Amino acid sequence: MPNISVEDGPVAVTGASGYVGAHVVGVLMRRGYQVRACVTDLQNPEKTDHLLAMNDQGLAGSVELFAANLLEAGSYDSIFNGASAVLHVGTPMGYGNANNPQEVYDGAIRGTQNVLDSIKTVGSVKRLIYTSSFAAIGHPAEPGYQFTEKDWASDNREDDPNWNLDNLNDKGEVGYAMAKVELEHLVNRVAEEDGRFDSISVCPIVVLGPLLSRAHELVGSWQWYLGRLLGGKVCKRGYQHLWNIVDVRDVAESQALMLESTLCKNGDRYQLSATDSHGELSVLQIKAHLEALYPGYQIGGPPEEIYAIIEKHGQVFQSPLAHCDKARTELGLQTHPIQDTLRDTAESLMTLGLVQAKKH
Repeated sequence: MPNISVEDGPVAVTGASGYVGAHVVGVLMRRGYQVRACVTDLQNPEKTDHLLAMNDQGLAGSVELFAANLLEAGSYDSIFNGASAVLHVGTPMGYGNANNPQEVYDGAIRGTQNVLDSIKTVGSVKRLIYTSSFAAIGHPAEPGYQFTEKDWASDNREDDPNWNLDNLNDKGEVGYAMAKVELEHLVNRVAEEDGRFDSISVCPIVVLGPLLSRAHELVGSWQWYLGRLLGGKVCKRGYQHLWNIVDVRDVAESQALMLESTLCKNGDRYQLSATDSHGELSVLQIKAHLEALYPGYQIGGPPEEIYAIIEKHGQVFQSPLAHCDKARTELGLQTHPIQDTLRDTAESLMTLGLVQAKKH
């Protein structure tokens, strides 16, 4: 399929009000696209104001908001009609126990199927960019294993009793990972069978970077936990292993590059992860970065259990290790330094009034 350009007409973004989706809208507008932003609630200013404000920022493109429901068949038909591309960012998430794992799995499958059905119905879409996740890549592996786009979360699961759809509510994040694997295969297969569009997947890992709305601080998200550190509180997520950090602005930029790439073809996937080892950090290292950025402030840290892990093993579990080499090489993606990512995340949390850093 040919690549997409501004001359091909408007593009549609699902999940446009969200953390990643809003940045995707902004990147597309800076390139001059007319963006059809799909949101669930047009009456909620925390989900719309930051998008509408982009029309007043002197960007080359424009954004128009449309109400749509991922779980409602046909909800995207009129929005996608005449669009040259769809960037499918939206997905049901389970942060803060908002959904149980079975609901997350079912919602992701049903929502993406509805998006695909609308794409096939309208017939104008030439490229689909699907926001998957590193959850579709990461699998059981020894410390030090380097993950790439060739890896699938379904690898090395022969002896894993949890890698099945039975009793998903008892298995935490397994349902989300299984959904992302299944959906990458689904979008590729449907695109190939249809023949009028191709599908390319992006697989981000620990996404940090500036929040554009108070609604982006979802309880349990990585940016929420960074806020806890900044506020002097204990961070209980991911302290046993590394945070492999990618900037949300790089996730968004990569999707625009995929849209316009002449190299991308159906079934391609890009792992959006740390640029290099500087972005593979333990919570203790993140704490040190924040202390250097904000001297004199009380910065939180991991729970005391981490010291027993370090005493026994010498360090936290050295995984996941993954670099976004393919995106940088094939797409020409230029990534943000980790210090900028941490600083800009922190600054946005404070500017939005989501965190109050405390001085010693």
